[in-house]
Amino acid sequence: MKLLDRLLGRKATQLTYDQIAGLIDGTGGGTFAGMAITDKTALQVSTVLACVKAIADGCATPELRLYRRGADGKTKTLATDVPEYRLLTSRANEWQTAYEWRRQMTLHAALTGAGLSLKVRRDGSRAVRELIPVEPGRWDVRKISRYEVRYRCWDEFGLIGEFEPDDVFVLNGLQWGWVNSLNAVMLARSAIGLAMATERGQEAMQANGLRPSGVYSVEGTLNEEQHGRMTAWLKKRAGPGAAGEPLVLDRNAKWTSTGRSAVDSQTVETRRLQVEEICRCYSVFPIMVGHADKTAAFASSEAFFSAHLKHTLMPWHRAWTGRIDETVLDSEGPLFVQFDVRYLLAGSLRDRAMWARTMTEMGIYVRNEIRDEDGLDPLPGLDEPLTPMNMNGGKQPEGNGDDAPQV
Repeated sequence: MKLLDRLLGRKATQLTYDQIAGLIDGTGGGTFAGMAITDKTALQVSTVLACVKAIADGCATPELRLYRRGADGKTKTLATDVPEYRLLTSRANEWQTAYEWRRQMTLHAALTGAGLSLKVRRDGSRAVRELIPVEPGRWDVRKISRYEVRYRCWDEFGLIGEFEPDDVFVLNGLQWGWVNSLNAVMLARSAIGLAMATERGQEAMQANGLRPSGVYSVEGTLNEEQHGRMTAWLKKRAGPGAAGEPLVLDRNAKWTSTGRSAVDSQTVETRRLQVEEICRCYSVFPIMVGHADKTAAFASSEAFFSAHLKHTLMPWHRAWTGRIDETVLDSEGPLFVQFDVRYLLAGSLRDRAMWARTMTEMGIYVRNEIRDEDGLDPLPGLDEPLTPMNMNGGKQPEGNGDDAPQV
């Protein structure tokens, strides 16, 4: 670019943060504290990355199970005989597994407000064969009438096409209207921008060896050459490599500090506060991104992990299952999906053993159901509930008394 500017006689100009943000492909959130905030630049903030990663992993790691509801409306069985089973549980498209696809879609939705995938249908059928995600900033939605919308998608090769709502899979985050979702980066731009500005300021202080700048004054008047030599000499004495070295002054020179240290600027407190602010924007507990204060004990940490599932992940799980049931499966039919989050709620081995014993002895669970909770296959003879002897009301079982298991 510099060579081309020389050949054409043009003067190179320095791009501003706004211009750089406009060149970055993606969705933007504006500027704050002099920082250009887009989905790409926001991911460079460690707290934002940790928050969206915690949400994306929480939606991709649990096993997504496809069930068929029984005629009584209460029982359910795994529906492994339908084409959508492999699509949703194993391989979403030619390049991605179901885990990778769910993780990417959740990342898009948590960061920019919505994630979109194109449906590739089977020949002569309404069944979906593949779900191909489209990057944020490369699709939009517009109304063509009061209650009719079209989705327009493109890539680096040009326009892909315009699609009806039935031809796309959309995972929405927080919505204000029924069409568009709120951009999470734009809503949190003040917290993200201040975090970026604080890191930039800390970077500048580290590059200067944490030594504040100041004024070097001497008696007399310096000409242009002396001023340049003095400035170059002072620059050599600055930086991390010269930290701690004595500064020898002559000509009755004086050094007057004009900057503030990191302690004076309360950089540590500011950065800690920004971690909490960004976590608040994404409804993620700070302990889930590795930020825990001194009051958090092991018992409270376990409670936070349970609260993370209930208050952070469950809304996203409901968004996932609702969208899949209505736009990928048969909608009003017996098929539906559920996330298996039992491993997220599992306690210690001792607590699980006490719970399993209590549930089986009370007759609430049969023993094969307990085995299923641990991912084990059922065994013959363990499908009958146990009946405690002190809870049978004094009635003797029919027959010789050996037909009903008792404890």
